[in-house]
Amino acid sequence: MKPTKELLFTYFAGQATSVQQKVIGEWLADAGNRETYFQWLDEWERSFPQYVPDVSHYLDLFRQRLDTPVSEQMPLVRQLPAEPRTLWQRGSWLVAASVSLLLLAGGWFARETILYNTITTGAHQLRSVSLPDGSTVALNSNSSLRVPRLGYGWLSRDVVLMGDAVFDIRHLANNQPFVVQAANGLAVEVLGTEFSVRSRAARAEVVLKRGKVNLHYATANQPPRNLLMKPGDRVTLDEKGALQLQTRADTTRFAHWRYRLFSFNDTSLREVASQIQTVFGVTVQLSDPALARRTLTGTIRAGSSDELADALAELLNLRVSHRDQSIIFSTPSETQLNQ
Repeated sequence: MKPTKELLFTYFAGQATSVQQKVIGEWLADAGNRETYFQWLDEWERSFPQYVPDVSHYLDLFRQRLDTPVSEQMPLVRQLPAEPRTLWQRGSWLVAASVSLLLLAGGWFARETILYNTITTGAHQLRSVSLPDGSTVALNSNSSLRVPRLGYGWLSRDVVLMGDAVFDIRHLANNQPFVVQAANGLAVEVLGTEFSVRSRAARAEVVLKRGKVNLHYATANQPPRNLLMKPGDRVTLDEKGALQLQTRADTTRFAHWRYRLFSFNDTSLREVASQIQTVFGVTVQLSDPALARRTLTGTIRAGSSDELADALAELLNLRVSHRDQSIIFSTPSETQLNQ
């Protein structure tokens, strides 16, 4: 069954029933439908912006300012002091030096804003970005991408990622390389391709779907090294510099977060909790340390942390409680003892 646009809009608004969610999930299982999904998602986000300014209110304020005459006008000519004074009085050089220092400091701290355009996403936000060269980037929740404002496309195409993103890079006539600077000193040099990058403090990850990328990295006590990835390769680099290469990875699960699909393959509940915290910005607690070693395999579709937590609790036969911005997993026996 193909869902209508109205049904998708209901889902984006968080008002879809469990049956409707199942229909949408089955429809998204066909990769050919995902482009339509993103087009409708973009249309819905444009139709329901998070902030709508009160234009009429501020126009009224502006008209009131125009209609209200200024009671006192500033003098056009400033009178000179009666007594002449020297250009540099005692302490003038100190004031001038302080002002100069403040101006330089302000420019130094604002250099990031001047030189780079930083694109960010919130806790529940997915965002698609078109770069000046025609490349596209899909950003996951709680992610940021820093793009140079000056010289992009002819001086360099170096960007900095914190979080999760899928890149679809356009090849330029001047063969300008595209480089993603990720966490733990990992740099991804693109040779015209589609790939995903996870850049978090604990681990960096690159999954190549098509094309080629060249990784530049430095492991502990080793000089910088290169690794040429092939389609289907998955590379992880932890905070200690340990690199792991997995060939022939399952690319059918490529960046499932774009469709709010969470895929697990013998994944521990500790790692699942970390993913929930990263994507949704909530705190996840495991009441019993033994729960951290529980594992699960499968794919869950969830549009919120509460949906994902409830599904996990049902699969693993756990109790879950939602308190403000916290999720607590416990065993049924623990819950009965605490009651």
